[in-house]
Amino acid sequence: MIAGWLAAFVITGLLMAADPAWQSPDESTMGLAAQNEKDPVKQLQLLKTWEQQYPNSDFRNSRTLMQASALLNIVGASFAKTDAPSIEAGRKAAQQLIDHFSTYFDAGVKPATLSDEQWSAVKKTTELQAHGLLAQVAVIGKDDATAETEYKKILAVDPTQAATSYQLGSAILRQMSKSGNVDPARYSEALYDLARSLSVTGPNALPPDRRPSAESFLRKNYSNYHGDSSGLDDLIKQAIVAPLPSGDFHILSIVDLQAIKARDHAAWAAAHPDLDLWETLQNQLSAQGDTFFAASLKDVQLPPAAGDTYKGPAMFQATVVSATPKQLVVNVDNVAGDAILKFDDVIKGEIPAGTAIRFKGVVDAWTKDPTYVLTFVIQEPKSDIAGLPDGVTFAPEISKTAKPGGYGKASAKNTRKAQ
Repeated sequence: MIAGWLAAFVITGLLMAADPAWQSPDESTMGLAAQNEKDPVKQLQLLKTWEQQYPNSDFRNSRTLMQASALLNIVGASFAKTDAPSIEAGRKAAQQLIDHFSTYFDAGVKPATLSDEQWSAVKKTTELQAHGLLAQVAVIGKDDATAETEYKKILAVDPTQAATSYQLGSAILRQMSKSGNVDPARYSEALYDLARSLSVTGPNALPPDRRPSAESFLRKNYSNYHGDSSGLDDLIKQAIVAPLPSGDFHILSIVDLQAIKARDHAAWAAAHPDLDLWETLQNQLSAQGDTFFAASLKDVQLPPAAGDTYKGPAMFQATVVSATPKQLVVNVDNVAGDAILKFDDVIKGEIPAGTAIRFKGVVDAWTKDPTYVLTFVIQEPKSDIAGLPDGVTFAPEISKTAKPGGYGKASAKNTRKAQ
């Protein structure tokens, strides 16, 4: 433990000191009693008494280090304790270390027996343990805001602490859960921290037995926020760069994506009002079925006349999928065919699949299964359909019961127009 290591150097410094000297036998008694005391709480009290009576002692730097060592021993022991007094004692010791850190670890206090590298390691470990205990105490007290602050201080000292990144993200999520306010900026920050815990490699990476649960927790929260796991692998790679996200860091939420989709759809609808109408009708039929069809579509001519509601072209654009003597299956928005054009007359001539046409007609029927199809009656082929190959004509169907030279009666034509 670092406190023991620190204490060893302090004691060595006291025993081997050549120039410093006790100011009196009483100081020697106090100093050696403090040095030999094994209980860090009692040791702190002895050191305090020594400091009060001999503030200018030649051993004041060693005394300062002994104070830091005693405090660190109290902090270390508190990590494994669950009783309130021990936890509170550890908290006070950790806070004292942090509040007076520059005093305890002033350059002039460094023992000559410690190299600069060793001294830096002592300072770093002390700071990590102090903030670590303060974070743990905050979590025990359900004070996630304070825990978050301490976790960030730990990462400022050592960005490679993967477990701390995980704890930080978890603390932020708990705060949002308690408040009921899912702030996109905070959620993005929490997801970054969780991803960071998985991106860290080396000696401070998450242990192998903790990675699966950490990854599962991240994936669950990411999908709940973003809608799916798309972009998660990129986030984990991005989190390698820095221990904390930048101030403008943001992951698109479900709400963000819906807004982008709505904005893009609005632009698309403005450029393609006919297809927007087609999509809207399909969605309404899928949702309301025959009720909507009977009330709003049956015997209605589509597209409707241009006006305030509809500003699109007078005809739908489509591609022929197949042709029979009295109907065409066409693709308006589905390559398999989503419209049937029925004719009273018989088609004369070839209409190859892939022929691009335009049409308008009166809605006659619809089907949902096995695929969505809207059926139209084309009343006047010459005016209601365009783009057919040259030579294609329409002729009345000859009735099997008609006299020679006669023709069967064409079916009635609907005339109700869209409102």
